[in-house]
Amino acid sequence: MNKELSQLRSKLNQTQQQVQTLLEDLQGRSPLLPASLYQLQRKCGKPNCRCTKGQLHQTTVLSYRGQQKKQTITPPQEQIESLKKVTDEYRRVRKARAQLVRLQRQLLDIVDQMQAVRVAQGERDLEKSRSASSRSTRR
Repeated sequence: MNKELSQLRSKLNQTQQQVQTLLEDLQGRSPLLPASLYQLQRKCGKPNCRCTKGQLHQTTVLSYRGQQKKQTITPPQEQIESLKKVTDEYRRVRKARAQLVRLQRQLLDIVDQMQAVRVAQGERDLEKSRSASSRSTRR
């Protein structure tokens, strides 16, 4: 029983350290943009253009939900790299948040397991004291 409790405490400490590391990572200061930056390929519609032969026009677009409606814009070429950083950072933070939720669930599971072990110990101790007191009253 004590070995099981010791293992659970060790697991709890490891999970706490993972949470702490994740929280430190989530405290960044760089801006975030909940958007997607991707390549759009399309035909322009001109009859003699190369796109009619399969060489589609490529444009980098930014898709995001601004002011409650979805918007797709074509950013200037010089902004694409900075937009890529803020959209990638947003995705990284969202993944880290999901990981934090999983770790918090693990923490609660471990705490519940520890509580169950300790309750079982308490019940066993109570039974021992009750059986010892009933033996002493019979004498």
